[in-house]
Amino acid sequence: MKKYSEPSNLTPRMWLLVPVLLLPLVATAISMSVDLAEPLDDSCESVRTFLEQTDAVRISKDATVLVIGGESFTRWKFRSAQGKMTPEKLRVKASPLMSPHTVARCFERAIAHYQPFTTVLFLDPEDGLEGAEATLNALDEIVDKRTYWSVSPGLVVVPPTITPALKGKTERLTAFELNLEAWAADKVGVEILDTGPLFSDASGAVDPRLFWPDGRTLGVEGCDRLRGRLVALAGTGRS
Repeated sequence: MKKYSEPSNLTPRMWLLVPVLLLPLVATAISMSVDLAEPLDDSCESVRTFLEQTDAVRISKDATVLVIGGESFTRWKFRSAQGKMTPEKLRVKASPLMSPHTVARCFERAIAHYQPFTTVLFLDPEDGLEGAEATLNALDEIVDKRTYWSVSPGLVVVPPTITPALKGKTERLTAFELNLEAWAADKVGVEILDTGPLFSDASGAVDPRLFWPDGRTLGVEGCDRLRGRLVALAGTGRS
């Protein structure tokens, strides 16, 4: 018995046209994937634009502490805690743009423009892993430009925080922090701020509750602890 099949509305010639009709969709998908893969525009012009936009909404010109953070710091709930800070003492600039390499290259706008008494620079995990040597070179450049522009007599570098999600890289990140401390030993006005004790539980281990739910992002409670430490830094600045 011959099986019945539904008649097709497409002729063989029309079937040949299907790949041609799909070409624009394929091209669009490829274009979107290329756009997603494009690197971050970390030019000084992009930095200037970002800083001008944030300058329009925050903080007094009397700020004595400039806090700069990159990708990891940007994800933290620091903005939720920041409202409790003394606004005339603290200026926060958080963006994936603000890597140590970009800050060094764009120092005049990123730091010198604000004339801070103290600059606090938060490092990302990658700054202490594959990019460790380049990070130290960038920090050298920041120290030199700090002297050249006669700004920020205090520079506080915050090593990558070893969060629960980064436990597997504890050894490498700890080694990087030791290298940072050695680097800073002969630098006038430079100190390394270890945030580990701020985020530890009673046993001295990192408290996973502070980085819930992804093990990377510091929540409001952890940022409150960090806020207290930064407020203390602000208290050492000029009045």
